[in-house]
Amino acid sequence: MTYAFMAQDCPDLPVATCCRVMKVSTSGFYAWRANPVPDRDLHDAYLTNTIVDIHRMSRGSYGSPRVHAELRLGEGIRCSRKRVERLMRQARVAGI
Repeated sequence: MTYAFMAQDCPDLPVATCCRVMKVSTSGFYAWRANPVPDRDLHDAYLTNTIVDIHRMSRGSYGSPRVHAELRLGEGIRCSRKRVERLMRQARVAGI
């Protein structure tokens, strides 16, 4: 969010000055500018869509253990059970 503010509201100021005032690193700003969306967020979005599809196919009955098992055995996607729980909670998907 800090980097987005710097890019939008301070385009005429030097990057080094803005970074020093905002107390962030210049290398962090340039890394953000090269890739504004982290790979983990993209993977989480893909995984959330898959989780919602699995939950919908189960007619809303699967909770996180069964969704995790379906991801591992049915889809071949490796991830932790706690990550599935977190993504289900964020997507407001709950089993019976």
